[in-house]
Amino acid sequence: MSAHLKHLHNLRNIFLKSVEAVRPKNLLSAGNNYNLEPRLEGGKTCIQVQGKYVDITNKKCHVVGFGKAVLGMAVQLEKSLGEFLHQGILSVPKGIQQQFEGNKEMSLKTNSLIQIYEGAENNQPDENALQAAMDIKKLAESMTQEDVLFVLISGGGSALLPLPKPPLQLEEKMQLIKKLSNCGASIQEMNIVRIALSAIKGGQLAIAASQAHAVISFVISDIVGDPVDLIASGPTWSTQTKHLKAEEILKKFNLWHEIEDHIKQLMQCENKVEAQQLKNNSIYVVGDNRVATSAAVHEALKLNYNPFIASTTIQGEVSCLATLYCDFLKNIYDFKEGLIEEAELSKNFPFDSRTFQHFLKTLLMCEKSQKPLLLIMAGEPTVMVSGSGVGGRNQELALRLSREFYQQPRLNNVCFLSAGTDGIDGPCSAAGAMASSQVVLDFLSEHSKTLENFNEFIMNNDSYNFYKLLNQGDYHVVTGHTGTNVMDLHLLLVL
Repeated sequence: MSAHLKHLHNLRNIFLKSVEAVRPKNLLSAGNNYNLEPRLEGGKTCIQVQGKYVDITNKKCHVVGFGKAVLGMAVQLEKSLGEFLHQGILSVPKGIQQQFEGNKEMSLKTNSLIQIYEGAENNQPDENALQAAMDIKKLAESMTQEDVLFVLISGGGSALLPLPKPPLQLEEKMQLIKKLSNCGASIQEMNIVRIALSAIKGGQLAIAASQAHAVISFVISDIVGDPVDLIASGPTWSTQTKHLKAEEILKKFNLWHEIEDHIKQLMQCENKVEAQQLKNNSIYVVGDNRVATSAAVHEALKLNYNPFIASTTIQGEVSCLATLYCDFLKNIYDFKEGLIEEAELSKNFPFDSRTFQHFLKTLLMCEKSQKPLLLIMAGEPTVMVSGSGVGGRNQELALRLSREFYQQPRLNNVCFLSAGTDGIDGPCSAAGAMASSQVVLDFLSEHSKTLENFNEFIMNNDSYNFYKLLNQGDYHVVTGHTGTNVMDLHLLLVL
């Protein structure tokens, strides 16, 4: 195995270990301060959530969930609550039960009281997800003071909980969100528009369950900064925070003039949920990408790398991000070669300046130990779609960086991996892909291909087919649904 392939293999293993760390069994656990097995405390039957006791004496517990990680969360809850669990409804990605068949941590009991809907193939809302949303809201509306409702929320929840406000049709809403996505809108911006058009998001699920004894939401975050009002479009969030309005977002992307009048009217009547309406409501973020990046550090050390978590809040369009990463790499090499001083390196440091001294210490340690530097980043970039190809932001970022590593001799030895922790990158079966100059060399050696042919895949946003066809998919990262979701992970190895 060549040195490049060995390092790329290591990056793949680091990614897989990071995903393992954020699986629901590790997050919704006593070790993470969620002790959900009922026990007697002061004569009352309680569960413990982040150090707080929740009284469930003589209560019926119910669970609803929507998102890519909620199946595993529900399994943990079912095991813990036992006979206290009365019923439940989950909306999960199509095919996830079959993929995890036989996996105990991802399989409900044979006689489970939890009903499962599978839908939203390729992260697109569908009739199954719509039916699940209607049933979930109906269950929430049936709650009384004798009931406790657990709400499991994770990334992908927006697509798996579609309930458009009448008279809006699901297909109309889908087309609008697709246009926004293709324009490069962030997940935050898309979710604000979703909330404005929804009869269940933006706190409205919590309003439906306002008669319950308690509504307890467990959230696995897939958005930069963990904004619980926007994760899965905030179905149980109780207060309105300051964001752009849906109308302003559509005007920003020049889409406002394209939409029908009835959609404009819905957006101009925004949902208002007051905190006092939801006194029974509590929300807990049980996991985010900081858990995943910490696991990446642990694994990198075992592989003899010097790791540094550069950022957990990566955003921006992938073409701009590729330039930012390459410029930073060149600054690192300039510093290592004595071409610039510490002050210049600090000035061009593209991440939080408060972490620069820790970065510098790690970089100097690399020189002393002769071990490679591994930059670890996490977040959720966007991609502008103008072509008709298949792919996602992770694969396109890897493809763009492969070209840069090939064309810039100083970057010939850099290796990179970009993948979604949910296992899905865009509307295709890959989680992401790897980048190195060797990717381009392998492509050019196939049937006398040219760099112009390579560039055509980028121009057509066809990164999935590029990686699928090259070397039998050796540079692809394909995991299938992982059962979790804490955004994307970027691993940049500087040799």
